[in-house]
Amino acid sequence: MTDILAKHFGADDFNPEKFVKDLSAQCIGVDELHKLRARIQELSTNTSGQLKLNVYQNYMQFIETAKEISHLESEMYQLSQLLSEQRSLLSTLGTSRASGTIFDDALESQHENSDLMSKEEEQKQKLVQLLENVDGVMSLVETSGRVCLHEGSLLELDPLEGTPLKRIHAYLFNDVLMTASWLATGGRRGPPRYKMQAIYNLQSLAIVNVRDLGTVKLAFKLLAFPDPRVFQCASATSKKEWLDKWEQAKRARLIQENQIEISDNHEIFKKHTIAPSRSMSLDSNTVGMEDGNESERFESLPEWLLEVTEDLDSCIAQRHFEEAYTLWNKAKNYLNEAQDSSHIKEITAKVEDRGRLLVEVLTRELELSAEAKSLQGGGLRSARRAVRLLIQLERAAQACQLYLQLCNAALKLRLKRVKREGTTIPYVKQLSAIAFSNISETAKEFLKLFPATTNCTSSLIVWCSQEVKHLTSHLIKQLFIPQVTLGTLAECIGTVRGHCDQLTQLGIDLRYQFDGQLRSPLSRALQDAGEKYIDAVKVRAAEDNWRPSNLQSSQNLEKLMIDLDDLGITMPSEYLTSNYWISLTSNTLAFSRLYVGLLEDCLSVTTPELIFTIENVLISVMRVQVQHIVAALNNAKQQERKLVQDNASYVRNVIIERGLVLYNSATAHEFTKLLELKNQIVIEKSVNNKPKPAPRTSVPKYFSTEYM
Repeated sequence: MTDILAKHFGADDFNPEKFVKDLSAQCIGVDELHKLRARIQELSTNTSGQLKLNVYQNYMQFIETAKEISHLESEMYQLSQLLSEQRSLLSTLGTSRASGTIFDDALESQHENSDLMSKEEEQKQKLVQLLENVDGVMSLVETSGRVCLHEGSLLELDPLEGTPLKRIHAYLFNDVLMTASWLATGGRRGPPRYKMQAIYNLQSLAIVNVRDLGTVKLAFKLLAFPDPRVFQCASATSKKEWLDKWEQAKRARLIQENQIEISDNHEIFKKHTIAPSRSMSLDSNTVGMEDGNESERFESLPEWLLEVTEDLDSCIAQRHFEEAYTLWNKAKNYLNEAQDSSHIKEITAKVEDRGRLLVEVLTRELELSAEAKSLQGGGLRSARRAVRLLIQLERAAQACQLYLQLCNAALKLRLKRVKREGTTIPYVKQLSAIAFSNISETAKEFLKLFPATTNCTSSLIVWCSQEVKHLTSHLIKQLFIPQVTLGTLAECIGTVRGHCDQLTQLGIDLRYQFDGQLRSPLSRALQDAGEKYIDAVKVRAAEDNWRPSNLQSSQNLEKLMIDLDDLGITMPSEYLTSNYWISLTSNTLAFSRLYVGLLEDCLSVTTPELIFTIENVLISVMRVQVQHIVAALNNAKQQERKLVQDNASYVRNVIIERGLVLYNSATAHEFTKLLELKNQIVIEKSVNNKPKPAPRTSVPKYFSTEYM
């Protein structure tokens, strides 16, 4: 049926109104309509799930395709650079072949100088024509060798909100980038006029791509001091031209710097290798060969190493931290194996600076995550990347501290979401379960991230101890109040202890710390509960009228038996006098429930440090009842003696025996003080005090026969 519905919905001529009318005509009753509605909902659920699956698969395929395209783009760019280098080498070889030597003579040098002069004049004229509509930029024309690579209009956006600010006109030269603002005084019919706004040196500048997000589209970011700026292009082609021209200017500047450094090294080397006489010509030739070898070594550096600092800046700015670390590690390994030189030292210093910058950025990201007001479930998962990179960057201690701070913030946020609604027990159970499950998960994740670092493991132990301490302090404020009974307190403490024992599976035992923190308030709570129980027992003892209990129905008798059985005490048959009568007073039955409940609550929270307090509480409550029973045994009336003896026997042989068993199972020791109280209850055997009848002697009915 679902497949038929899917075919109907997928038809080209599907009409919803007609479909509903046909179904209404075919269906009989409401039940069939409900069934059909359930099938349509099932089809909707299946279609939604299939759509999500297809979207996920297509998205993963899109990511893989994008990665392959980026790799192909980088390879094509490298091939283009190699082809341009080969083209320049071929042109150089062609010119040198015509002259027969690679050294230029004086005539060729004069021609080249004249050509250079003419080219400089031509470039200067072009700059003058280009900048004639910009006020205050004539000084830019005076710099020799300056060429305009690209220029165009851009829209400046707010870096934070992405709102439009103003339109500007930008000029990209081979050494600087200039921005100019529009002037409103320009003629409407003539060309627009601009005013110079800012000039940025390409050495201290970086341009990075900005991904399309919301209203910000076709934009790139200018990373400049003091504040970054964001510009939006008119089209995708314009944006691509700006980024391509920027890459071209960056590479040209790097090549120019390398050539200047090589020429400077040549000049310095020539000054030190001038021969004083012809006899030193051989040595000078040797030195010249060394100079050539050094220059060849400079020129043999790979292109990626010359651009490594720029690439690292770009990766860090775009938050591609894994790529930045891979490139940094590759450069570091290459520089460690390379021969020492001034150029290698300079690149090494720059690479080390970028490594420190990467550490600062990763550290700041973890700090901001810990300070965030809303930490979602993905906060810790996203922090794994930064933590792993910091560990690889040999910052394990710093990563450990920041990760634990982030876990602390996440745990506090989760605990704040637990609201106290209703009774105390569900609140404490939920709070304890969330706290210890998160601590356990954090410990497992921490041991995965820091598997072989002893110092970090000790930090984890300290962190777990602090979190348990904070949780216990909060529970003390919630539990140790007059409104919370001893039974509720015992159940909550038992629950938290069970959750705390989960950490022992990871080798972390914080049970002693938890019990130690509860020792003082729990001792006071036990003493207060003991005083309340003593008062309750005294009141019931004063109201005891020594009458057997009448349960009035078999249901009540059965319920009493079940309640006593749940407490672990029985009702021997000798105490059942008739169908619904029991030879125990209501005071004895109430004390049985009270004292066994007190026993279970006290022994469930027992620790070696609290055993003395618990014994005093149990003995104090039992002593009051024993004194009441002993007084009744000594002063019982003749008609009440059997009932008093039954109650005393029940307390002595059932209640106290149950207390001895529970105490021994909880502490593995004998409750000697309770045994002493048991021995104080002495039940004398009943003595038959009825008078003996006088012996009968045979007396004759008649003393004499005279009456006969």
